[in-house]
This record gives sequence, C-alpha cells and structure tokens, in this order.
Amino acid sequence: MSAEIQSAISSDINLSRRRFLLATAITSFTTYALLQEARATGTMAGSRLTSKRWIDRQEELAHALRTGSISDKAWHDEVRRVGAEVDIAELMAEIRRRSSSANQPFMRDPVKRNIRFVDSNGLPAKVSYAAATFSFGPQNVITPHAHKFMASAHMVVEGKVRIRTFDRVGEEIGALEIRPTADHIADVGTVAAMTTKIDNVHWFTPATPTATTFDVIVDGLSAGEERYLIQPVDPLNGHIEADGSILAPLLTFEESMRRYDAKK
Repeated sequence: MSAEIQSAISSDINLSRRRFLLATAITSFTTYALLQEARATGTMAGSRLTSKRWIDRQEELAHALRTGSISDKAWHDEVRRVGAEVDIAELMAEIRRRSSSANQPFMRDPVKRNIRFVDSNGLPAKVSYAAATFSFGPQNVITPHAHKFMASAHMVVEGKVRIRTFDRVGEEIGALEIRPTADHIADVGTVAAMTTKIDNVHWFTPATPTATTFDVIVDGLSAGEERYLIQPVDPLNGHIEADGSILAPLLTFEESMRRYDAKK
C-alpha cells in the first residue's frame, strides 16, 4: 500500500472519530448541564446528598420534564442517580416529620401516606410534584398497570420489592401491547422510574414481610388532557406475540385486584 493511500485512510479515520466525538458531546450536553450543579454541591464519591438537596433536585427535574428541557431517558437516569446518592436515613426522618394521615387502602393496595414538605419558614413548600410513601405488608400488591400524562419514580426505602416493568408499545380496543423490560428484586436505594416512553407499565410486590417505597409523581404532562390516567392490564393472561411483546387485556381496578395478589 502506498504512503499516499495510507495517509488518506488515516485522515478519514481521524475525521470519522472527530465527528463521532462531536456528536456524542452534543447529545450529552443537556444531561451534563443538569448534572453539573448537583455534582458541585458535594455529591461526589464519599459524600451523601442531603434530604433538602434531594427535595430541591426533584423540583428541578420535575420542572425540566414539564418544560421539555430534559428527555425521558435523562430524567430516568438522574432520578436513579440522586436516589443512589441521597442519605436515606435522613430523608426518611424528614418524611416521618412531614407525613399526613394514611389513606384507606383499596382492597390489597399498600398503605399510602402523602408527604407535605415545608420551607425554611415552616410554610408549605411549593413543589410541582407529588410525594408519597407506600407501605407493603405480606398481602399488599400494586397490580400491573399502565399510565398516561404522567411520570413517576419509586425508591425502595425499607425492605425489598419485586419490580416488574414493561414498555408500552401500542394500543388496541380493550388491550395494550406491552414488552417486558425488567424483573428484579430491588433493595433499599433502588429507584424504578416510569415515563410515557420508558417502562410505562409496572407491577410491585413485596419480597420481604414489610417494605416501603417513596414515590415522586409528576402529572399533568399533556396539555388539554387529564392530569393522569391509570390503566390496569393483565400481562399473565395476554397473548404473546412473535416479537416477544404481549397483547395484555385492560382490566377494571376490581378485576385487577381479584386476579393479582402478592404471590404472583
């Protein structure tokens, strides 16, 4: 091979590499801009995120998701990252100070407690997301269901929870086409997130005698639509398609509870 040809090939390779690096940098810029402030506040290896910073960070992320300045994937990645970095003991102490009275569970739903945060003056803090804990006993289950017009993140803060997730692929009359994405036992600190595009369907059962998740919900994401819509589905009795997706019938909440318990 001549020196001229070798030089031309090398030049093409270097040009392709530069183009790839430039494209990667552009794609990563938005996510980097969101992350850099949190990393500048002492959340690198060896330190923990305070409960106040975690609460504030959730507000920043909720606002970014509402305005479209962050993608579904970037929101997923960041809520998982801050979940891994928060001081859970401190966060739970804050939650216990702010919890409202428990709601009456529907059938085998876990016990839900809404969280009301306050500012430095002791007044109700204005946040654009809802927060709640869900406490599971051995019989409790959050049955498989899909969502519209909202996003949510669910951090295990006590015990272990089996989490099964599915992407929402399509919709037919009386059924949703869904595709399994994960099935794992989540330990304390693990965060499962849901948006329209990623892991839109989920299903939670306790893997220990008791377990608790702390949830952040951002709703009203589609202008002109309802704040949110929950759609129970039946993946175990759905039709498995050739590509591995499942055509899962839609259920009522009552039928969903009759078909799914904590042992499934």
